[in-house]
Order: sequence, then C-alpha cells, then structure tokens
Amino acid sequence: MKTMTFDWMLSHASEKNGTPLESVKATVPGAVQLDYAAAKNYAPYYYGLNFKQFDWMENEFFFYDTVLEFTAGEGETALLCFDGIDYRYEIALDGKCVCEGEGIFTPVVLDVTAYAGKKTALRVTVYPIPKRFAAPQNRSQASACCKPPSSYAWDWHPRLVPSGIWEKAHLDIVPAGTPRELEASYRLSNDLKSVTVDACVKLYGDGALTAELVSPAGDVVACQTKSGKDGETVDFTLTLDQPELWYPRCYGAQPRYTLRVVGAEVAERKIGFRRTKLILNEGARIFESAFPKGPICAPMQLEINGVKVFAKGSNWVNTEIFPSLATPERYDELIQLAYDNNMNIFRMWGGQYINHEYFYDKCDELGIMIWQEFMLSCNLYPDDDAYLDVLRQEATSIVKRLRTHPSLAFWCGGNELFNSWSGLTVQSHALRLLDKVCYEHDRFTPFNMTSPLHGVSHGSYIKVVFPDAERRAGDFSHGHEFICDLKACKSTAYTEFGCNGGSRKDYILKYIMDEENYADCNEANDIWREHHAFKAWNESCWLGIPDVAHFFGGHESVDDLIDKSIYLQDMCYKTMFEEMRRQAPLCAMAVNWDFNEPWPCAAGNSLVNWPAEPKSALTAVGEALRPTILSLELPHNRFLTGEKMNGTLWVLNDNADEAPATSAEVYLVSGDTKTKLADVATEAVAARKNGKFGGFTFTVPAELPERFTITLECAEHPEWNSSYALVHNTVAKDPTIVAVDGANDDFSDFLK
Repeated sequence: MKTMTFDWMLSHASEKNGTPLESVKATVPGAVQLDYAAAKNYAPYYYGLNFKQFDWMENEFFFYDTVLEFTAGEGETALLCFDGIDYRYEIALDGKCVCEGEGIFTPVVLDVTAYAGKKTALRVTVYPIPKRFAAPQNRSQASACCKPPSSYAWDWHPRLVPSGIWEKAHLDIVPAGTPRELEASYRLSNDLKSVTVDACVKLYGDGALTAELVSPAGDVVACQTKSGKDGETVDFTLTLDQPELWYPRCYGAQPRYTLRVVGAEVAERKIGFRRTKLILNEGARIFESAFPKGPICAPMQLEINGVKVFAKGSNWVNTEIFPSLATPERYDELIQLAYDNNMNIFRMWGGQYINHEYFYDKCDELGIMIWQEFMLSCNLYPDDDAYLDVLRQEATSIVKRLRTHPSLAFWCGGNELFNSWSGLTVQSHALRLLDKVCYEHDRFTPFNMTSPLHGVSHGSYIKVVFPDAERRAGDFSHGHEFICDLKACKSTAYTEFGCNGGSRKDYILKYIMDEENYADCNEANDIWREHHAFKAWNESCWLGIPDVAHFFGGHESVDDLIDKSIYLQDMCYKTMFEEMRRQAPLCAMAVNWDFNEPWPCAAGNSLVNWPAEPKSALTAVGEALRPTILSLELPHNRFLTGEKMNGTLWVLNDNADEAPATSAEVYLVSGDTKTKLADVATEAVAARKNGKFGGFTFTVPAELPERFTITLECAEHPEWNSSYALVHNTVAKDPTIVAVDGANDDFSDFLK
C-alpha cells in the first residue's frame, strides 16, 4: 500500500459561497482555531482570557484546500480517507461536491481511482458550528446535534468549540485483493469455555483472504480462507475452545488476541474476551411493593466473567480542548496516574469527545474498565428525524469501533438525562435509538439509559452543604459536612461526587494569570471566574471559600485560602472514598467527579491538573483505594474543642485472598507529638469483603492544633497503614454537625 498525505491551506468566509479570506497553512490532524492561532501569533489559548480570541470563528465557513495528484497501477484502487471531520462538511473535487455529511466519529472513504493521472483541486468545506438557537450561548445550543456540548461551556471548560479536520486525512493506493474496514464482534458461550468471533472486511479487487486469530503467545489458534470479488464484503467465523479471558486489574490477567485478515495487505486489530453483566446489588430492593410496578434500583454491580467487581475510579473528560492534541504520550501519563493510584474504572462522561484508539488499547493493557457514554449530556434532545439519523450514524460507528476492547464494561446513553434540566424519559427517541444500536451491534455488553438512575447518586461536589436559600444569600453559617449525608445515603453506586479545591499557586501563575490578578481573588475578577473559581456550579464554587470558613473559621490571604482549600480537598476525598467502600456490598461503585480537565482550572474537583500534573488529592485517593487497608470511620472531619471523637476501625479487603487476623494501634499525631489512643484487634476478613472491629473515644482538647492527624498502624502488615488529616476548630458558628433533614430546597447540591 502506498499512502500520501497533503499540504493544506485554510481560509474562511461568512458565507459558503463567499470569497475566501486570510489563507493560512493548515495542520491536519488539527483544528481551524489552532491554525489561525499559529498564523496570527495568538497568545496561548489557556492563559487568562485568551480563549475569547476565537469567538469570531464560530459562525464562519472554513475551506481546506489542496491538490490531489497521484498515479495508480493496473488493479490498484485509490482511496481518499478522512478519519474524522468536525462537524458538518462537504468534500469537492474540481468544484463538484462528491460527499457531504455531518458528524465527528464516522470516517469518510471515497474511491477516487478515476482521478489518477490528473491534477485535481480538493476542497473540504467545514460549516459553522451547529447551534440549535442563536441564544443563549450555552450547552443547549448543542441539543440538536451530535457535537459534544461541553465545548459550548461547562463549569470546567471554557466556551471554545473545536472545528475542522481533527483526525488523519490521507490517500491510500491499494493493490487488488486488499482487505479494508475490518469489523469484528464475538460471542462467548454461557459457560465461558468457547468463543465465536465474527469478522468482516470490504475487499478491494478480486482475491483470496485468510482470517486468523492469533493467541497472546503468538500462535494461530483459528483460521478460515475465503475468496471474494471487488467491492464485496467478506464474512468470516472463527471458533476457539478454552479462550483466555480478560479481567480487570487485581481480578485476573489481561490477555488479548490479534484478529487479522491477510490478503494483498493485512488488516488487523486486537481483541479481548470477557463477559460483562450489570446485576442487582446485594440488598437492593427490586420492586416498590409486592405488586410488580417495576424496578426501583438499577443494577449497578459489575460482574466480569462471573466475578463481582467493586468499581473504583473516576470520571474522565476531554484530555484537551482540541481532541487532535490528545497524544499517546499524554494518554500514557494520565492513565498511568490512575493505575498507580489503584483505580480500575473510568466513567467516560457523556458530552465529550470519544477518545482515540490508543486510549482504549492502554486501558485494555492495564485492566482499567470503561463505562462509555455517548455525546449526550444535560440537554433535551429532540425526537427529530434529521438529528436521529446523524445520531444513528455516529453511535453505530462508535460501537463498531470500540466493541472488541475488553476494557469496555458497559454503554450508557449519556449524562443526567432524566431530570429537570434535560427532561428526557425512557420513551425519548434518542435513548431508544442508542439502546437499539448497542443491542444490535454489541448485544452482550450492558446498556444503561443514563446516569444517575434509581439507587445511583450524583453529587455533592462540595465538602459542606448549605441550605440553598441561605447559600444564595451569602449566608454560610448553617452548613453541615457532606460526609454526614453520604453516611446516611447508602446508594448502590456513587458515580459523580466531588471535593472542590483550589489549584496550587505556582500552577495558577504558570498557566492562568499573573501575580497582580492572583492577588485580586474575587468573583468580579474575570480570570478567576472564567477559570472556574467562582460562579461555576453555584454562587461560591469552586474555590470553596464557604468550606474554608466552615472548617477553619476563614482565611487571612489568598495563599492561606489556597492552602486550606487544598488541605480540605485531600482530606475529604479520602474519607468519602473509604465511606463508599464501607457501604459494600450494597454499594458496588465509587467514581468521583472528576479525574482530569482539558485546560487549566484555578479551582475544581479534578485529581489531575491539565495537562498531566497530579494534585495531592490524587495521592489521598490512591491511599483510600489500596486493595487492602485499615480504614477509620469517623462521624465527620471537623472536630470542636471538647467534642468526643468516636472512631471505629475497619479492614477493607478487595483482594482475592483473605486478610488475616491482626492487631492495629491508633495514634494521635499533633505536631511532633505522637500519642497512642487505642489497640484494636481484628479478625480475618474474607476475600472481597469488609470487616468492622473495635474503636476508641477521644475528647478533643483545647490545645490541639488546627490541623492534626490520626494514624492506624499494623506492624504485621504495614502496607495496610492509614493516615487521616483532620481539622480542630474553636471558632465554628455551627456547633451541631449533623445532616439536616429538609435543609435543601432542591437536590442540585447533593446526591442528585
């Protein structure tokens, strides 16, 4: 095969047939914004308010121009390939439109053999970004298209909507007998002892093809040979007994086979075998009463190859604002951070771009499960034929591309679609269509309509919950710690929850603003606000000034605010994750909001700052997610002078082996002083189970510093040791730290 790429020029006009203006060199894969930023020497889009430099581009038509010039030998076919164009486009040769469409994730392949030996003008016209309404300028503008709505502005994403040829564009000249466009699916037998692989390719030129299944050790374990004619789709069926099965990390190995079809060229892809189910959580009620009205709790217990898995991980969002910038190196950095901190699942949040193939390959390799959502989020999507036709096209392309990745645990229609701000129901055509596409093309992978569902919780994203009316009025005197609500909730899965916190000062100064703006930290400062420190999710988010006031009584400077905010984020993320683990087996999933962000946020819920700088909170979460740990259950994280601290020790064991009986020591660490509070004996804890044991009572003295630590130490198993950073407060306005029934006017603040 001979492959050619192109030198592109890019121009724009306010109308499709207008005179092209400002011709600049284009980079493909890329984005029109990046090309003009390079040509016009724009300041970095991520710094300050520089993202607004691109506002003028939203309503423009853009023209990619190049020349198609090639030769083709006897029997060869020339294929013009666009792996991804964002969003609506036309492709013209010598001024004649040969293809038009819309979407992002469906490749375009055109047979251009007839143009061999000619010099042909090639133009790709990209339309303005789709907008359902001219105003307001928010995510609802993306509610009638398949473009990710996060780009239209979110509480972690600026309004900066990518456009252009975002994947590779190339000309392939292939000899007769070449297999292309390899698709595959498989069916495991009920007893998991055999697998049938179905594969198909499109054949270019007459020829014979051999399909082979190659084991992880490199042996051909199944094969089949067929002949076909030019343009035909050739189907293969391969069977294998005793396949090696893929498991998530800590539950087994991650073997992958290679499926390849050999003709004049070779088409191949990796494939892994696993049976995934979503089953009803232990202890979850199925029916509202004896009369079967319908299910209450959605099944949220993942079962892989018959083994129940506690899913612990994070919500993944766009790696970059511009998806063409997401490199294998960046994926390696980010995924490895999750792996090193004991995660085994990513929720691929609805409303973002679908990742490059390398991302899924890496998750396959490391045993990290994928909950994959489509690009729907927080919008009322229409029962409209034009929209549904594109949705069907895009969903089909996505499912066929990803279904052979063993890390793919289940599909989901999108994010937060059954609520007041979206308004979809189980009868909405978009969700019925997505269910149909997934069933037809990947029947044995589960599908959920959306998240959350009955029994599943979203929220909160702050450390302290305040009554809505008081919060909106700026009164933060009656808050209570969210951990109190969490302990009372007992959901089957926590698939979004967060701890807001500021980014480090050095990070903010490097990526976001200068010293002068840093010192001017308030909601009136556009840079702080646009980088999500204020008025992002609600009036006070994400920097967390009310939280700092609740725990510490206030702050003295911006540096002090940042320092306290980070301390609280680390503290609360650790205790939240451990509380969710303690709620197993009713709870089977703990997935925080969020892992990463696609640009620099001055404050937020993420565990990793863009581009790949881990926060200290990631380490705290990694400690909470270790396979076996000593875990301290406390009623809350802030303690007042004279208050009795009642602590209980648990052993949380996700390992496949029993955690043996042992003893642990509980210490109070205050500055350089370490005081033993208790000795606690534990019994053996079975594999994949938790155990609750003894505890201690401690009265908080006035001389205890504002920040102190409780440690759990086990001489026999030091790898189980745990440490808890806590807060002592003598000036709190609210001496009663309990969950207040009915304190919230709505459910926007917690456990949605």
